[in-house]
Amino acid sequence: MANVVSDKKKKLLFIAVMAVILLMQLALFCYYGSRKTGFHEDELYTYYSTNKTAGLFVNDRQWMMRDQLRNDFVVLPGEGFRYNVVKQMQSWDVHPPLYYYLIHTVCSLTPGIFSKWQGIGLNLFGYVLSYLLLAYVTYTAASGKEDSTRGRLLALLVCAGWGFSGAVISGVMFIRMYQWLTMWILLCLAIHLRAVKKQDFRIRGFLLPLGLVVFTGFLTQYYYIIFHFFLGLAFCLYLLWGKRIRELFSYVITCALALGMALLYYPSALSHIFRGYRGTEAVSEFGNVSNTGERLRFFYGLFDDYVMYDTLTIWILVIVLLAVTAHFLKKRGKVAGNILNASIGLMAAAAAGYFFTVSKTALLLGETSNRYQLPIYGVLLFLLLYFTWSYLVQILEAVWSAGAFEESTGVKGRGLGILAGTFLVILLVIDGLALRDGRVFFLYEEQAAEKEFVRDNTDVPVVVFYNEASGDHIWWLSDELMEFPEVYLASEENREPITDEKLTGSKRVLVYVADGDNSETALDEFLAVNTHLTSMEKIAEREAWTLYELK
Repeated sequence: MANVVSDKKKKLLFIAVMAVILLMQLALFCYYGSRKTGFHEDELYTYYSTNKTAGLFVNDRQWMMRDQLRNDFVVLPGEGFRYNVVKQMQSWDVHPPLYYYLIHTVCSLTPGIFSKWQGIGLNLFGYVLSYLLLAYVTYTAASGKEDSTRGRLLALLVCAGWGFSGAVISGVMFIRMYQWLTMWILLCLAIHLRAVKKQDFRIRGFLLPLGLVVFTGFLTQYYYIIFHFFLGLAFCLYLLWGKRIRELFSYVITCALALGMALLYYPSALSHIFRGYRGTEAVSEFGNVSNTGERLRFFYGLFDDYVMYDTLTIWILVIVLLAVTAHFLKKRGKVAGNILNASIGLMAAAAAGYFFTVSKTALLLGETSNRYQLPIYGVLLFLLLYFTWSYLVQILEAVWSAGAFEESTGVKGRGLGILAGTFLVILLVIDGLALRDGRVFFLYEEQAAEKEFVRDNTDVPVVVFYNEASGDHIWWLSDELMEFPEVYLASEENREPITDEKLTGSKRVLVYVADGDNSETALDEFLAVNTHLTSMEKIAEREAWTLYELK
């Protein structure tokens, strides 16, 4: 009876600590959300492709009014919950529609508003679900048949180290589908691990939720199917090894039916994957053997920089050293037991397959490419901690059993708490140093001065000289252009003089100039038609654009 009460207290303490960690992380996310100043161009596309009214068109030598632009980024009265439009918009691009349904729902519930908090708020909800799922899968994989202490401690350590990392914070700040892809991947993993733990492969307990997750995961991001493929392959081998042939066929049929239903609902997926520009590019990169080493090093470096703060190689070397030592002690009969189990095997196979395939196919975009591997960062961190912890405990138990320590200072009892506390401090120091060094991105705080300048000069006429080869890049400026009552669009390639009196007679003009061969010529010709303008000052630069003040 006393043991039951004690175990209940441990459960309550574990839940309380996990809740505190989650609340602290949510507070940290809100802090970084308040610092987010600008938008990645893909984030702006998120709002546009879910809330489009008339469509954004470039009309040379014409004024574009604020509402013409803004109305395509907000939900107007009577335009809420138009999921058919959202689906059609995505079919013209290269993504499935489910995430866009979610962001459109949020915007429909907040009509007329364009705010970063709509996207960040949705990601915060997705993060909470991901946190709970990561806690479940790590607890399930690490817990023994009779002892759940290791599972609780590792769940706590993984969720803390993961959620406070720069990469995960950046993922919440990035208003795209990757936080929700993380959630579906962790839910997929949780369903498989539960089935293995409970040996429950029935329709209601396993196959039905499995089919729903295949359907929704695939319709959130196509990378989901990569993770499920490798997880499913390992799971089929597990069933085959256990001679569960009927369960194996039921599993394969369920996955195939769910994927088929997703394709029937969204047939554009096939063209996106096999004929779209991203699909053909990904296939080409995957087939290129010569880039394998370079790409693996690139994504290894991202995880090392933004999750492990440049300590990943040390962790791997420590694991190898501990594994060799534990193996030596095991041969001498000093270590008993095996740290590997079916759940660990499934997680390792899925993570390795996903990491390799995505590393071979994803875009190489510097630090922002973290988004592609973000869904498995929690699993990778768990595997590092699991093997380090398990081998270390095996070695310490061997030392303790030899009588080198008194029981009160061994790995039993309070010793595990001390060990967990040490790991927690190491992880928090790693995360803290990374945050101190600014390893959180998608904030665009460098645009703060430019934004303030724009807000202080909304009464000044604005010209946007765009490059005809990349006219859509105008919409990368949408969050700033919305501040002005109207902006004048002009092609850099058009040699006709600008004759609009608002511009030719003004003593101050703001000019956005796109990078291009004709940018300087366009500026010179504009200065020639307005004799009031005698000086030019560069205010700010961002990707593909430069803002000047002419006076």
